Amino acid sequence: MAALGEPVRLERDICRAIELLEKLQRSGEVPPQKLQALQRVLQSEFCNAVREVYEHVYETVDISSSPEVRANATAKATVAAFAASEGHSHPRVVELPKTEEGLGFNIMGGKEQNSPIYISRIIPGGIADRHGGLKRGDQLLSVNGVVGMQFISTCTSVF
Repeated sequence: MAALGEPVRLERDICRAIELLEKLQRSGEVPPQKLQALQRVLQSEFCNAVREVYEHVYETVDISSSPEVRANATAKATVAAFAASEGHSHPRVVELPKTEEGLGFNIMGGKEQNSPIYISRIIPGGIADRHGGLKRGDQLLSVNGVVGMQFISTCTSVF
């Protein structure tokens, strides 16, 4: 794990994992098909893209906490970024009925983490899940007219 304030570099770790997979493959202890599949994933363009996004997010996340907390926040933001890139890339209006059970999703990010606010989880069976208009990784631009970072303080009273 990188020290606080130090950039994280995962490429070396991935290369080491591939070396260990090759060594394990030569030993014959594990079926080679499974090891080869894992090796292909680690060498894929997608894995490289995830690594690059993770490293970039890690460097830009502004959390004054332990490296573990920072890495956890970075991992969640990386997943959210990729989830958001899969579907709707243009802003859209999603209207959810306000009920006593809440809106049915969790958020992460905001002013304290110096990052946009993302949906981190859609609660199964909740309003957002039943509506189907939101998904994990969506960025909240405004809620009830409250824009961006200001929303985080409103959320505590809404949820």
